[in-house]
Amino acid sequence: MKGYRKTECFKILFFHYGIIKRHQINIKVLSIFIFFFLCCNIYALDDVQENISVGIILNTLSFTAGSSEDFFISDASNKKLKFTKGTVDVSCSEEGISIKKHLLSPPLKIESSNGVIFANSKPYRGYLMIIKSDNKINIINVLPIEDYIKGVLPKEAATNWSIEALKSQAVISRTYAITSLNKHSAQGFDICSTTHCQVYGGAGVETDSCNKAVLETQCKILSYDGKFAQTVFHANCGGYTEDPKYIWNWKDTPPYLKGVKCGYCAAAPHTKWEKTLDESFIRKQLSDNNIGKIKNIKIKGKTSAGAAKKLKITHSKGEVTLNAYQFRLAVDAWYIKSHDFDFIKTDGDKFYFKGRGWGHKVGLCQWGAKGMAEKGKTYKEILAHFYPGTKIKKVVYK
Repeated sequence: MKGYRKTECFKILFFHYGIIKRHQINIKVLSIFIFFFLCCNIYALDDVQENISVGIILNTLSFTAGSSEDFFISDASNKKLKFTKGTVDVSCSEEGISIKKHLLSPPLKIESSNGVIFANSKPYRGYLMIIKSDNKINIINVLPIEDYIKGVLPKEAATNWSIEALKSQAVISRTYAITSLNKHSAQGFDICSTTHCQVYGGAGVETDSCNKAVLETQCKILSYDGKFAQTVFHANCGGYTEDPKYIWNWKDTPPYLKGVKCGYCAAAPHTKWEKTLDESFIRKQLSDNNIGKIKNIKIKGKTSAGAAKKLKITHSKGEVTLNAYQFRLAVDAWYIKSHDFDFIKTDGDKFYFKGRGWGHKVGLCQWGAKGMAEKGKTYKEILAHFYPGTKIKKVVYK
């Protein structure tokens, strides 16, 4: 029953229902068929669209497209141009999109005979779609999800890490991509290529180690209770991952995302960090909160992971209490590595921050995954540790 898709199960159910109706088979037999259908539904493989569209260059007036082989450009009016290997300038105007002496009607499709197309000298698998947006153009890379993950993994993990750590990242990046389909539908694509979604670098960043990790986990995703899991991740948890309710305004916290002890990232960079910032800089960054000259910053409450829950800021105009993680983002997420503070001290116009970890601390700790892999843990064990209760399953692309 595991191999049946939901559509096949429906066909089987209705076929047998017809037999039952014609021959007046008793209710026990009907119950058996209903049970069979439910089992099919529980174990059915998920149908997922094979291609993903990625916004790689947004709101630009022009770019260069090309290939090392012949490539083709077609437009909405079915006009099709052929170019020999090399590059062409693509520019936007009020009338349409210009390529050499040709004026084309968007959207445009640009594809190469060898399956690799260049945009501003960077190679991408699949093909490019060019759409207009407010007299500018968006360049979208359309390609199979598996090829997309090959261009994500080297940007989201260190390519020289153990294969099991890379495989764990491949599974969660694939899961994230599938659950983010249509995230940017208002802009005409599924997902962007920045940290807002996942960093994607195209075919030019691919490595043998990462491609191997993608191939060895092909089609595998993380699920919980029959649904795709929310596979958020971060660089370094500092010893304990965080419950997302302290980070985002989620109504419900998935059980598999509640904080767990890591124990594998102690020797990693940024497990412990320190930063000194000028009072004037902090005040400027927090200007939306109408804060006067800052006198002190106190930690108010601890999360289940031992990080700061809130910060009480006393200033010349009064007091304000902020979510510790939001404070981190407002000040500067590169300076304040996490909301997990050991202490915050002041000396005149200087503030000293000492803390642990890097990132929001929810879900998989990437340096923890590296440490687990080096201890001989498999990618399945890594994922089970950071997302307890989840299961690895295969999707079917349609």
